Amino acid sequence: MAPRGLKKIIKDTIRAKLVGKGKWKAFQAISNGVPNGHKLRGLTKALESNSWSSGALPRIATQSKVQRGGWKGRGGGRRRGAAVDAQLTRAVNSGKIQPSDGQYNLTKLALAALARHGLEPVACQRAVCSPRHRIGTAIDLLAYEKQSAKLVVVELKCGHSGSKTAAARKDGENCHMQPPLSRALDSTLNRHLAQLAVTRELLVREANTLGKLQAIGVEGIDAVLLYVDDANTTLYRCPNWWTSRALRILDAI
Repeated sequence: MAPRGLKKIIKDTIRAKLVGKGKWKAFQAISNGVPNGHKLRGLTKALESNSWSSGALPRIATQSKVQRGGWKGRGGGRRRGAAVDAQLTRAVNSGKIQPSDGQYNLTKLALAALARHGLEPVACQRAVCSPRHRIGTAIDLLAYEKQSAKLVVVELKCGHSGSKTAAARKDGENCHMQPPLSRALDSTLNRHLAQLAVTRELLVREANTLGKLQAIGVEGIDAVLLYVDDANTTLYRCPNWWTSRALRILDAI
C-alpha cells in the first residue's frame, strides 16, 4: 500500500494548471497559488518539432493490427485514448483501482496490467512544467511500487499495435532522431521514450516535491511506458540511456 500522505503531496505540490478552452487550452505555471505568466508549450508538439526526424514512419509501424471498435474515423484513436484517460482518472480518484463492469476494455486491461507489475495507481493527469523552458504537460498516471518504494511515472499509450521499433524512413534510408538523440532511430517506441523521460525529468526537477516524498519514505522516481490494446499489454521500463539525456532533450526543445 502507498505511504500515507502520498496523494496529498502529489496534489499540494502542483506547479502548473491547464487553462483556456479549445485550441487556446494550455498549461500555465502557478505563482502564489494562481496561474500566471506565459502559456506553456505542450511537450508532445515540442518533441515532434525538435526531436523527431523529417522522415515518415513505415506502414508496418502505423497500421493497426487490432480493430478500434466504435472509435473509427479521423481522430478515432485520440478520442479513444482521451476516453480511457478520463475513465482511469475517475477510477483512481475514487480509489476504485480494480477492473470492473462498465469500464472500457482498455481501462480494465490497463488497471490489470498495473496490478500485475506491482504498481498501485495513486494519481492521474498530474501537471508538471518547466517555466524556464516554457514546457508543460500532464503525467498520465502516477503509481507507487512497493517493492522498490518508488513513485513511478506511467505514460499510457492506447493502440500502437504496429511495429514500435520500425524506423521512420526518408529517401530509402532509416532516420535517426535529432540531437541530442542522434544515436537513436526515429521509431514509435523511441518517440514515446523521449516523451516519458522528459515528463519524469519535469517531476524530478521539483525539489520541494522530492523533499516531501523522501520524508514519507519514497526512495525515488522511476518511469514506465505502458501500451494497451484490445489484444494485449506491454510495459517498458525507461532505460538509463533515456533518463540520463532527459535534461539535454528539454534544453534542445
